[in-house]
Amino acid sequence: MSKRLVIIDGKSVFYRGYYAMPSLSTKDGTPTGGVYGFAVMALEVVKKLKPDYVCVAWDKRQTNIRARLALYPQYKGNRKPAPPDFYEQIPLLYDMLAALGWPLYEADDFEADDLMGAFAKQAGEQGVESFLVTSDLDVLQLVNEHTHIYTLKKGLSNIELFDVASFEAKYGVSAHQWTDVKALKGDSSDNIPGVAGVGEKTALELIKQYKTLDSVYENIELIKPTLKAKLDAGKDMAYLSKQLVTLIVDSPLKISLDDAKLHDGVTPEFVAFLRKYEFKNLLRQAEAGMSKAELAAAEETLEEAELPAIKKKKFDVADYTPGKPRVIAINPEGTTMWVSPIAGYYSVVPLLEGGGEQDTSDLPLLKDLTVTTNNEGGISDATREMLKTVMNGPIIGHDIKGMLRSLLAEGIEWSGEVEHDTRIAAFVLNPLMRSRELSDVRDRTLDMTDPAHVVPSIWEALKDQNLQFDELPSLRKVAIDIDFPMIKLLAKIEHRGILMDGPMLTEMSVKFAERITQFEQKIYELAGQEFNIGSPAQLGNILFDTLGLPTAGVKKGKTGYSTGAAELEKLRGLHPIANLVLQYREYTKLKSTYLDALPKFEAADGRVHTTFDLDVAATGRLSSRDPNLQNIPTRTDIGRAIRSAFVPKPGHVFVSADYSQFELRLMAVMAGDQKMIDEFNDDIDIHVATAAEVYGVPLDQVTKDMRRHAKTVNFGIMYGMSPHGLSIATGMAFGEAKEFITKYFELRAPVKKYIEATIKRGLDEGFVETIHGRRRPTPDLKSSNFAVRESAKRVAQNMPIQGTEADLMKLAMIHVEEKLGNLGQQILQVHDSILVECPAENAEKVGELLKGTMEAVYTLPVQLKVDISVGNSWGEL
Repeated sequence: MSKRLVIIDGKSVFYRGYYAMPSLSTKDGTPTGGVYGFAVMALEVVKKLKPDYVCVAWDKRQTNIRARLALYPQYKGNRKPAPPDFYEQIPLLYDMLAALGWPLYEADDFEADDLMGAFAKQAGEQGVESFLVTSDLDVLQLVNEHTHIYTLKKGLSNIELFDVASFEAKYGVSAHQWTDVKALKGDSSDNIPGVAGVGEKTALELIKQYKTLDSVYENIELIKPTLKAKLDAGKDMAYLSKQLVTLIVDSPLKISLDDAKLHDGVTPEFVAFLRKYEFKNLLRQAEAGMSKAELAAAEETLEEAELPAIKKKKFDVADYTPGKPRVIAINPEGTTMWVSPIAGYYSVVPLLEGGGEQDTSDLPLLKDLTVTTNNEGGISDATREMLKTVMNGPIIGHDIKGMLRSLLAEGIEWSGEVEHDTRIAAFVLNPLMRSRELSDVRDRTLDMTDPAHVVPSIWEALKDQNLQFDELPSLRKVAIDIDFPMIKLLAKIEHRGILMDGPMLTEMSVKFAERITQFEQKIYELAGQEFNIGSPAQLGNILFDTLGLPTAGVKKGKTGYSTGAAELEKLRGLHPIANLVLQYREYTKLKSTYLDALPKFEAADGRVHTTFDLDVAATGRLSSRDPNLQNIPTRTDIGRAIRSAFVPKPGHVFVSADYSQFELRLMAVMAGDQKMIDEFNDDIDIHVATAAEVYGVPLDQVTKDMRRHAKTVNFGIMYGMSPHGLSIATGMAFGEAKEFITKYFELRAPVKKYIEATIKRGLDEGFVETIHGRRRPTPDLKSSNFAVRESAKRVAQNMPIQGTEADLMKLAMIHVEEKLGNLGQQILQVHDSILVECPAENAEKVGELLKGTMEAVYTLPVQLKVDISVGNSWGEL
């Protein structure tokens, strides 16, 4: 017979005991019901199973579900906190486990059932049989020939055993299919969505028939229409749910069977514990099986009142990257703070005179909007107050924004300013650098590995080495005046977030699913058969073989004729199927990209907290991710509908300030085109003026098509638009488009000269730059590859304009933040606009402040113009 390991889901069994015996306490009023219930259950299991090893898996407070929250912010969002006396008993439980000699395991980003699965797997590899004790049915997926589950159904007495045979007898599927079942049916106890309208019975029937979730969707056309519609609408949630319920069994935390080895009989320490906390029934049972010598030892243990320290096996920062914690070191005077993030966390420690190693075991760690400690997790009031008192000087560090946002989540706002961020500095010095992780910046800059002094050393190196800030005062100014101040501001904006109406998006998603189904049916009807619309090969076969549409002018690759958007546009007037496919793609993309994805980012406060990156776009523009709120369509009805789901909090409105024709005004300035500057300053419609000049007609005779063509060239010329590109964008004949661009450059000679000079500078000096001196290296201008060279030319001519736009926008945000005060809060920056949330009564004043501040952000020959709009949703602006 193989050896046996019992793994107890500690908090799950503790919950059962707590609610089974809610009023149990000692004579002095110490609550003990949860501990007593745990003891009864655990000892009964041990008595019945006679294991060789016992251990307890524990949910590490505040960090255990963090990995799944990143996937789905609503995960376990319906859980209510336990009463205070529940948490009061946890130290008692630890004492009891120590007395029993049962080790307790916990780990950041792993729930107890993840650890149970990991330990069962590790034990099985050593030929040890595992019995898992829990009330969480997620672990049923672990059932196999060497892993068995004891589930607590009600209280402590109703227990159900699952092995391979009993599981299959009850559910009719195999244990490895359980995640597919739960993906479809969801789990209300953990707030896992599943597919709306699909319960356990239906989920089991589907998996019995189709075996896997993938197969269900591969055969969805065979499923009855009502259920098919539910499955279509809930597909993304089904696959998300499967991710959430699938246990992570490859934990780096390893079980020690030596530590978990069960003691013979009952330990004297355990008997002493039972006496101390007045567990009389259990005490009688324990003492009945003990010898006089053992009873005497227990009496002695009780008199000493010393219980052994718990064997608490933790998985913390040091386990991820041994010896390399992230360090915030505060110098003795508290005037400057250094941040050295290496392993994924920050630890706050004083930088003592003389240096030396520091004990960080009891100090706070910051990561991903949570603050934890190396011990129980959560930041104490004392630590919070300590941090508030020291977070008041200039800060030098690496990737500081995430730490500042973490502190804001804990109610701690840094009152000092960012003096230097080595990550952002590295970006300013070379925006083409592939990686700006601290280790990479260190390796390129230093010959050292000491984590406590990496940031100060890089800072010194960036000041002293050639081609660094001392050699490039314009880049130093860009960093100090623009990018470094943005770090703190963006941390605040990210922390504030924007309120989202999740149910509205869900309702829209259902409607989109219905619309997509309608498109599918119409496409199938026109094609005369069903096929995979998402397959370019199958679609091409339908268009050009089955329907015989003309292929003249359609791109052809190795696998056949292209079915890209540009090619379908060419076919739009030839057959209705082309337009339907384009609409099908638009609706499908918007549904998956926004309607289904955005609700997953809703935080507990009902708001979406995007992340703004300063160091992604080489032009210096801000980019948004998790989720990307900058790419929601702006000019379509569908895009406006999606934006309408973002709303201000009650009693507030949104005020949007949008720079008008920002890039064009900057192009006029940088090219020195005085005529264009005058037209802007005289408030003439620049597109009408351009059309009038190119077509040689008076302003009042410019048609809509003329203006549209001029607008396309005005904006496209900055990106190196060719006659072919203009032809495709406007529908002009190629010859007409070529002539239009030639005439444009004759009239806008300064623009043509500026473009040529910018490209030449990029060739001669190896970089182009903005008005403020922000640089972008241009090595590809010398590439031997024609396509690479042409692309580099477009980048070179555009970067100074777009980069200047980005710099001015950031300066505007900094100035707006300084002036807003209590009038409102900046919550988003999108393209050329700033979005402020403010009380309704402040809207007019905020609008005036935004317009005045943004238009005066920098003195230019051209007048900057800002349009203000106010609305009750983002979609109204």
